[in-house]
Amino acid sequence: MNKFFLFLFTLSPIIVLCQERQLLKGKAISDRITAQNLIVKNKTANITTVTDNEGNFTIEAGVNDVLEFSSEIFKTLEHVLNSRDFKEELFVVRVVPSSIMLDEVVLTGLTGNLAIDSKNTKVMLLNHLFDPAEINKNVVPSNPSGNINFMSILGMAANAIRPKPKSIEDIYKNVSSVEHRSFSKIVQENFPESFFTETVGIPKAKLGLFLNFCNAEAKRYLLDPKNKEELIAYLKKKYIQYQYQK
Repeated sequence: MNKFFLFLFTLSPIIVLCQERQLLKGKAISDRITAQNLIVKNKTANITTVTDNEGNFTIEAGVNDVLEFSSEIFKTLEHVLNSRDFKEELFVVRVVPSSIMLDEVVLTGLTGNLAIDSKNTKVMLLNHLFDPAEINKNVVPSNPSGNINFMSILGMAANAIRPKPKSIEDIYKNVSSVEHRSFSKIVQENFPESFFTETVGIPKAKLGLFLNFCNAEAKRYLLDPKNKEELIAYLKKKYIQYQYQK
């Protein structure tokens, strides 16, 4: 009887841990490559899944479980889940591409002595086959006045000054492996003030307090440019609630 109770006592923590696990919805992102076919393994529960073509995945997990993300083209990443990871509707993890390794090239017929091998290697010199003066005799310079292409210089200067539009990769590229910054901070960094004041209709004076008000229920997936219409609708709905609370 004592052995039976000892067995139940030993087994009870395992049962509790299993009951606390829930379905975790996540998305793996990378700077320039879609994180598709990435192996996601819950090492604690020995559960494995694979990301889809857009990097999305679902897996059963609980607090303190260890998730491992691995692939041939990405560096292996491990993350210990905490309670914050389950508060967001979408758990976001950033993976880093691994270095591209080239196949080994084996050169045969060499002695290993550079001085000897360089003398014995047959080299075809091509410069004597071409006469630059003959090739360019009928070519007229496109800008004979000093050979300076001012339009090209102006174009490069304009490209350097003009801000580039932000993509979803740009939004996440400076964050840590797992994102925990507030919704209000990220959305202000990645959308101009005119987006809030003109598109959504929020007065400039109330913008900061209003976005802090949105933090409690904001979903991180709304930051994806593909969900811009949903973001606008969400902000308009929250602004109505914000006004009533005032």
